[in-house]
Parts: sequence; structure tokens; C-alpha cells
Amino acid sequence: MLITPTARLTTICHYVKTVLLVMATSVFLAAAMPVFAETSAKTVAFSKPVGEKEQRITDRGERAVEAEKAAKAAKAAPTFTEFPSAIELYSDDELNQLIAENTHLKRVRADECQLVDDIKARAELVRLPTYQFLWGDMLAWGVCVDKNAELGIYYMRAAARQGQPRALEQLGRYYVQGKFVQQDIERAVPLFEQSAKLGFLPAKIQWAELLIQGYGSPYDYQMAYSYLYNTVTADVKMHKKLTLLLAQLENLMPERVVTAAKHAAKYQ
Repeated sequence: MLITPTARLTTICHYVKTVLLVMATSVFLAAAMPVFAETSAKTVAFSKPVGEKEQRITDRGERAVEAEKAAKAAKAAPTFTEFPSAIELYSDDELNQLIAENTHLKRVRADECQLVDDIKARAELVRLPTYQFLWGDMLAWGVCVDKNAELGIYYMRAAARQGQPRALEQLGRYYVQGKFVQQDIERAVPLFEQSAKLGFLPAKIQWAELLIQGYGSPYDYQMAYSYLYNTVTADVKMHKKLTLLLAQLENLMPERVVTAAKHAAKYQ
């Protein structure tokens, strides 16, 4: 069969088109394979059963979102303020103020003994002197806990060793009164002295009173006088009491020592 030049040219063109079509198809498939693979992987991942751990994470996330929404709704609701907040633990400054005013046990009772565990932890574990004194006083008098005077005095002494002024003063007062301990006024004198040096007014007064009664050392008259002379108070009765104590100490000291005590007070 005779093939004409025109038929041959047509056959060659068809062959070239076929080759180009095959090459284009191969390039397209090569480029599309990663996309197909990623799609297939995602499909497999979605179809994979969710494990217990993944389910817990999902549940927590959903609950967190719901909790956040509920909190915002509750904050905006007018009835939110009807629910009382938990009682906050006393700051160190607040507790020192309560102790100085001798209202710390009354405050613990007023708070319905809700802070007993926190107070105990700060006394026993953290060893904060203010909380050691509070915990010791609670134990000694049986406030919100079973009465245990021995353990109470132990914690008061622990607070006194750390320089808690009220603990020093109260232990001294107990030795004067013979309360919980055997009466020992000589043992009370240095306790009042240390508390007075820390500026605790009741200790200043009791130290001066004991010195006037003949306890302690005459060498302490000048220092006790300076502490009282330097005290500022708006209480009229307290001012008169201080004036009387100063006059009584003056009678026990030479004039030059009184002058020195007044001069020393200027620098305290």
C-alpha cells in the first residue's frame, strides 16, 4: 500500500500529540501526589478512633471554655455579690496590730475559727513569730482548739526568741502573775526590758514599775527613763501615768543621770 507524504505527516503529528499528552499527564500527577497524600493522611487521621488521653484533653478544653463563660456570666449577674467571699488570712502588719491591741483572740473567735489550720501551719512550719505567738495564745487559753498550756507557752517562747514584742511582754507578765508558770519576777525583768527596747509601751511601763519596786538593776534606771520620756501618747490617762513613773524614777537617780536620760531620749 502506497503511503502518501500527506498521510505520513498526519501520522507523525498524531504521534507527537500523544507523547506530549502523556508527558503533561505525568507532570500533573507528580505535582498532585503530595496534595493527595496529605488529604489521604488527614482522612485517615479523622477516621482514626480517638484515644482516652485525647478525649480527656478535648473534654478539659470544652469544660474550660464553659467555665470561663459561666464565670463571666456570674460576674455580670447582680446576684453574684450575695455570696460571701472566703475569709482572708491576716497579714503580718494586721496581726501585729491585733496583738498590740490585745484583740487577736477575739478576732479568731469572730472569724468562727475558720483559719485555725492556716494559723497552725504558719506557726509550726513557716515559724512566723506573730503566728507562733497567736497559736501559742490560742493553745494556752483553748481558743478554737483544745486547751494545752504547755504547748502554748512553748510557742510563745519561740516567738519571744525571734523578738516578738508582745510575746516577750506576755511571758514576763505571766512570770509576775504566776500564770501557767511558777512566779518568778526576776525572770520577768529581762523579758520586759527586751520588749521595751522594741518599743512596746506596756512593757516599758511594767519594766519601770518593777525597777521602782526594787527589782532589776539601778544601772537600768536611765534607759527605762529614756524610753518613757520619749513615748508619745494622746491618751490623757496614759500621759499622767507616764508622768508619775518618770517622777518616781527621778527620785531614784542623781540629777546628772536624769539630765543624761533626757538627752539620750532625743536620739531614740
